[in-house]
Amino acid sequence: MARPAFASTLLGSMLLAFAATAWGATPPTASLRPIPPSTVVMVFPEALGPMQRPAVEFDHARHAAAMDKEGCTACHTMTDRVLDPRLSGTADVAGRDPLIDAYHEACTGCHEERVASSLKGGPVTCGGCHARLGPGVSQRVEMRFDASLHARHSLAFEDKCENCHHVYDEQLQKTKYEKGKEEACGPCHGPVDVERTLSLANASHRRCVSCHLERARAQLAGGPVQCAGCHDAEQRQAIQRLEVIPRLQRGQPDTTWISAPDATSQVVGFDHAKHEPLASSCSGCHHQTLKPCRECHALAGTAEGGLVTLAQAYHMSPAEPSCVGCHAARSSQPECAGCHRALALPPGEAACAVCHSGPLASSLGEDAPPPVLRPVELAALPAFSDGFPETVVIDRIADRYQASTLPHAKIVARLDASVRSSALATRFHGTIETLCSGCHHHSPAGTRPPACRSCHAERAEATLDKPGLVVAYHRQCVGCHLAMGIAKQGCTDCHAAKEVQS
Repeated sequence: MARPAFASTLLGSMLLAFAATAWGATPPTASLRPIPPSTVVMVFPEALGPMQRPAVEFDHARHAAAMDKEGCTACHTMTDRVLDPRLSGTADVAGRDPLIDAYHEACTGCHEERVASSLKGGPVTCGGCHARLGPGVSQRVEMRFDASLHARHSLAFEDKCENCHHVYDEQLQKTKYEKGKEEACGPCHGPVDVERTLSLANASHRRCVSCHLERARAQLAGGPVQCAGCHDAEQRQAIQRLEVIPRLQRGQPDTTWISAPDATSQVVGFDHAKHEPLASSCSGCHHQTLKPCRECHALAGTAEGGLVTLAQAYHMSPAEPSCVGCHAARSSQPECAGCHRALALPPGEAACAVCHSGPLASSLGEDAPPPVLRPVELAALPAFSDGFPETVVIDRIADRYQASTLPHAKIVARLDASVRSSALATRFHGTIETLCSGCHHHSPAGTRPPACRSCHAERAEATLDKPGLVVAYHRQCVGCHLAMGIAKQGCTDCHAAKEVQS
């Protein structure tokens, strides 16, 4: 019997929190009551209408501990050692009232039986479960099956991908394993059950928890079977990561040309092998399937690609699956944010040629060899001179404080070291002229920048949206220190106070 989507959403709620908060879509703030990761907020799907009582906050960890002797099958059905994450007796129930009755019969019935047997039970009145606790925000974090975790599972199962991956055979009307077609779970398993296709939560808990339980019974190294093991931030951080992650082989090239049908620009040489370790998983870029982008995203956009054009798929920011979006996200890291916080979002005109540096698309045949991509070699910083000073004395705004000596050489060396430590920054900021634009933000690259006072007067020019000199200095200097986490942020960190004349 096919299960309606609205019913299966509630059925899966025993192991999935459907809302960030217990009382609607309240944004997470420090003032909201924290709800532990092991607590599932059981709310109605919208299709069932509004709730008459507060949502039930089901403490899964507390129930599992209380029923340790009975085990998981006290609440869940297990068939052929496969655990169904949905509550027993509710799988084929549809409709608001029948579903409510099924949950009450299971939960309240269990509480009454335990009390009658002199065991520790639970509430049997409405307010005991539907308590008015006030707004709260769940501390549960999303489980991310990253490259390290995938490699650990792959090693534990001796690369037997069929233990987890499958495709649906329309002719046989069942799932099967097909080598070379392993994909992420999300493209097939959505947010709710639809007929025989389980939701991502139900499919994941069914496969993962069942396997962990089976390995525990066989006294083999397994994984967590409680909510917090996967959904608590601290416990997630404690999961040991592999120092060396084997490359996942799917026939992908080491390097490839990125182009589009009928493209007129220069093609992009892409180093796939070097990008793989930088992504948490394949779906970080291939967000739906492992197909090349052009198979879903066309030049004019298609329904299959969510009406996102191919150019947008590569250049859209801040969408991280796109190239530009991912680069922009990395530019917000502290070592980059000092300059990028004040610069326009990429890609700028100068950035286009960094990627589009291959031959013209029209000259690239189908049998063209893959690109040979060599690392960028940065030239050494120029010697310091009058035009490139080691220090700069800023004394135009000295009143209560003494003049400030700007350690120009130290600042340049710090920014230069940050660039050289990143392959991405090295490729895009390969010259000292590009580096200078972080501070000298409106000066032509390659020319000696004018003094700040050349553009910024003592007072702000409101009609030109131009801050005064004092504000301009502090916005650049202190703003950079804040973005990069540099401790010098107070007045006397840069300016010595003037002595008061008696």
